[in-house]
Amino acid sequence: MTTMREVDVRCAVCGTLGRKAVLTSTSSFGPPDLDLRPQGPARWALEFEVQRCDSCGYCAGSIGQAPPDARSVVESPVYREVLRRSRLPRLARSLFCAALVAESTGEAETSGWWFLQAAWACDDRNARAQARICRERAAEMFGRALETGETERPPAVMHTLIAEVCRRAGRSDEALEACAAAEAELGPVQDETDDDGERAGTATVAAFVRTLVIAGDDDVRNCAEAFADDE
Repeated sequence: MTTMREVDVRCAVCGTLGRKAVLTSTSSFGPPDLDLRPQGPARWALEFEVQRCDSCGYCAGSIGQAPPDARSVVESPVYREVLRRSRLPRLARSLFCAALVAESTGEAETSGWWFLQAAWACDDRNARAQARICRERAAEMFGRALETGETERPPAVMHTLIAEVCRRAGRSDEALEACAAAEAELGPVQDETDDDGERAGTATVAAFVRTLVIAGDDDVRNCAEAFADDE
């Protein structure tokens, strides 16, 4: 079950006070998608992940906080274009703009997740072309985070995620390159007890993504399918 409450939040960029919905609880059950989008109620709580200031358009997980240069980003032509005139669905615009703010502060992995969530919002509105753009930006940011070594997840997991994001975006060559990078990071995996199964699980998902890419499949798939295919 998903629950929320409304709170008064003062925008850290322009100072406008607004009432915003805040997620208080949700749940996820069932296997996540290959790009880690959850199933269950959490899948449909995406709208509570981001707030938008009704006055200046600042977008963030909580608009009550902002990095020092947030105002310049919010007032930039690129940001204003995305917020006001892009063909992205409304929720995806807010998520995309939050990604732009995170990108400006050098938080590449955080920015990548915002872009990926924007792609999910596009998926929900069947905006395929816009979802592809968001995924391309997500892959770019995840790749940048790997280059700097600033990722919360192991490199093999990040390479596998990039492969899946590129697969869904129709970028087959990049997806195969990312699969190869994941496999190189993993090295030989003997069985499911290797490193308590984490490496084996990542290898299974990476191999499944490779199979899908070669088959020309860019549809949404979940992790259960990867392990079923491995049996």
